[in-house]
Amino acid sequence: MRTKRVFAQVIKRIFHPELEYCLECSCRLERCCTISHRTVITLSEVVELTHCGYRCPQASCPGRERLYRSAHADTLALPGFTFGLDVVLLAGQLRLGQHQTVDEIHQRLLQRLAPLQQSISRREILFLFETYTALLRSGTEVAYDQEWRDAARLNSGLLLSIDGIQPDKGNETIYLVRDLLTGRLLTAENVTSSTKEAIKRVLAPVVALGLPILGVISDAQESQLQAVAELWPGTPHQICQFHAMREAGRLIYVLDHRIKTDLRIRMQQKTHEYRQDLSRRMPQVQAEEATQLAILDEYAATVLGTLNLDSTAPFEYGGLAMEEGLQQLHSSLERLEKRGPMRPRLPRSGSNASRRL
Repeated sequence: MRTKRVFAQVIKRIFHPELEYCLECSCRLERCCTISHRTVITLSEVVELTHCGYRCPQASCPGRERLYRSAHADTLALPGFTFGLDVVLLAGQLRLGQHQTVDEIHQRLLQRLAPLQQSISRREILFLFETYTALLRSGTEVAYDQEWRDAARLNSGLLLSIDGIQPDKGNETIYLVRDLLTGRLLTAENVTSSTKEAIKRVLAPVVALGLPILGVISDAQESQLQAVAELWPGTPHQICQFHAMREAGRLIYVLDHRIKTDLRIRMQQKTHEYRQDLSRRMPQVQAEEATQLAILDEYAATVLGTLNLDSTAPFEYGGLAMEEGLQQLHSSLERLEKRGPMRPRLPRSGSNASRRL
């Protein structure tokens, strides 16, 4: 009997299109549907994503039926996949780049997914490698898809997303180019450098399609900006908002992570020991005191949960959330203390540590 996969440490995220206004009439877009709601396992996190689709609300707008999607949501994982695109790319790089066997790749991915309490089967490795090779071939297949070309013409052209993904440091980068209006992957190519000429070679199959380019979304890499400017002069080119905000908040994000880690190290072991002490004492006391100890144990468990709050780039800081949570626990304990003496008391080290953040 097949068991249901359990997702630990899952992070919930809602994705909206990077474009906020209609390309035809400049009216503000409105949400019209949920494109997908699923859980994706990447090499760094488990994400429960909700991908929201938007349309122009004006009935008279010629682009009324155009569905706007989130480029960032599309880059996390391929449609229908549980494992993220970075897992697919790592499997392909280990096989073709380092010539590892399926068993070696399997062990490598198990090690990478272990901190997330996730696993992957050997059969899944084979499937991911087939997907990787299909991505590499996709650039030559899209040109012969007449149904897709007709859909692209109805949209008046292509809205491109250019995304370079490096599975691990030191490995080659694979560039993925999508049409955001149809969600179609146009080309994918491994490159050993990210120069302007290399980017132009990646984009050459898109140029060969001969379809109008309505706009381009990419990160702020200089070579990408130059390549797009030369290939499609005057085409609107927007920097991905997520990348821009992530870079803007990187310094604070790193500092917050260090403080959060230091506080967790200082408090986690002491809180575990405190709960173990409560567990040993519980069977030996009277009912009233046992109730008090059970309440304190709940507080200690809440402290441990607060210490494990995660950060989410770019502006959700786990350290600040941890500080706020510990302060609330401290205030709650103070209110209980005012009602009357309660022994044993939860160590005050948690609140003192939080004050020093």
